[in-house]
Amino acid sequence: MSERVPVVALLGSGEHDYPHLARPLMLALESSRHFQIETVHRQADLNLAGRHVVIAAADEALQPGQAVALAEFVNRGGGLILVHGTLSAWSADPAIARLSGWTASGPGPQSELVVTPDPSHPVTQRLVQEWKITDELFLSEAPPADGVVLLRTKWQFTDQVVAYERAVGAGRFAFLGLGHRQATYEDPWFQMLVHRMVLHAAGIEPAPPVGVGLIGYGAIGRDHAAAIAAIPGLRLAGVCDLSAERREMAARDWSVRTHSRAEDMLEDSDVGLVVVGTPPSAHATSVLEALAAGKHVVCEKPFALRVEEVDRMIDAAAAQDLVLTVYQSRRWDPDFIAMRDAVRSGRVGEIFYMESFIGGHSHPCDFWHSHEPISGGTIYDWGSHYFDWMLQLFQDPVRVVSATAHKRVWHDVTNADQVRVDLTFAGGRQATFLQSDIAAALKPKWYLLGTQGAVVGEWRDEAIPADFPARVKVMRRAELGVHEELLSLASRDDHGFYRNLADHLAWGEALAVTPEEARRTVAVMEAATESIARGGEQLKVDI
Repeated sequence: MSERVPVVALLGSGEHDYPHLARPLMLALESSRHFQIETVHRQADLNLAGRHVVIAAADEALQPGQAVALAEFVNRGGGLILVHGTLSAWSADPAIARLSGWTASGPGPQSELVVTPDPSHPVTQRLVQEWKITDELFLSEAPPADGVVLLRTKWQFTDQVVAYERAVGAGRFAFLGLGHRQATYEDPWFQMLVHRMVLHAAGIEPAPPVGVGLIGYGAIGRDHAAAIAAIPGLRLAGVCDLSAERREMAARDWSVRTHSRAEDMLEDSDVGLVVVGTPPSAHATSVLEALAAGKHVVCEKPFALRVEEVDRMIDAAAAQDLVLTVYQSRRWDPDFIAMRDAVRSGRVGEIFYMESFIGGHSHPCDFWHSHEPISGGTIYDWGSHYFDWMLQLFQDPVRVVSATAHKRVWHDVTNADQVRVDLTFAGGRQATFLQSDIAAALKPKWYLLGTQGAVVGEWRDEAIPADFPARVKVMRRAELGVHEELLSLASRDDHGFYRNLADHLAWGEALAVTPEEARRTVAVMEAATESIARGGEQLKVDI
């Protein structure tokens, strides 16, 4: 999006203190860099000249002439979005009644609402299927026949409209009934919805669906294909694999064009994005070839084995204004999300120390993960996820990296049997990662200390099913001993990565995994590998 959309937001201070309530939403809209927003608090200051969209959250009735001016603004091609009680306060005016074609009654009591978005509308496509939010609901009959319902909910065995939009003249009118509590304006789904409603009201439509080509169709490639097929805005357009058997499987699974050579798939104009699922040591080559062909790229983790390779990929993507991201899919693991949210809430104070562990006493897995020239070494396997988690929690620069490795049992593979990596951050905070294939006794998945408490992630059984979330507990000092709370875990969003990617491509929403973030993870792993080569030497770094 080359130019910012000029928007004016009217936030009134009546029964609701909308300037305060809506502040998180305004900050989120401004941070998107898609809008040039002027905020006013009095109707008399509402200037429509040069604006494309008006957002209004107000309890006061409109002053004489304002309703007619807004109606003319919409009919000429402008967008008007009324939030929460605004439509109820303004609909007595005939001009607003004609714009809305609908009258909302007073709100019911605050309650947890189960909101269902329309999965086919571009504004609500890829939103969570069921969104639970506590708010007021404005009750009424169905919206006008030419209105399109964006959000619905059930209320005492009736279908109720939560949000709708309609075309009026050359412009658009939209109503979003939520917004009684500040927690609503802080909700990421609410912010995403309003972001899209503003763009839609300005006449901006999402980019068309993107054809995706896979390089590699092993077990992980099939998972990528299933996720892509499940997300509107993405469609599987090609599969490349050296194996004829896997190509046949892909054609059978998805009725998709297959290729034995990456060059052939990269020449296909129907492929706009490529998922690189080659062995880790070949990531950089495949990514650079795809970027050179003008394709957006998703790279499997680890991003690369060396920072120099990462920098070449980032530079190539920037030079062609292409999207480049890394499949750090475990950011959506529910146990990590629970731990992250507990930390961000401040419940355990300032975090300063973390230990993390993965492993058991069992034979290492297959070739890509266990042969160091291909995998990069043991550090690059689970470390790609664990360091990504750490760097999400500890955002200060890494100042010192040291690492040690053991080779004692599994001599048929070249990876180390066990690695330990210690990080020291600016300000002295510390984090440790231990991966071991010779650990008969298990440590917690996470052991995180803060100045006011701790978070512990406990494996559920000794088999350590890595795809099964840990039990996450928060411990805080109490008057007598320690108060322990077992956190509830949300359901995993299995397609969270690709949902975000599709939203980024369609609407320009923020990319969840930026290549710069993934670069930090590679820099840590490369420094740890160098430390091992130097006998565990502490390396001073700036990562």
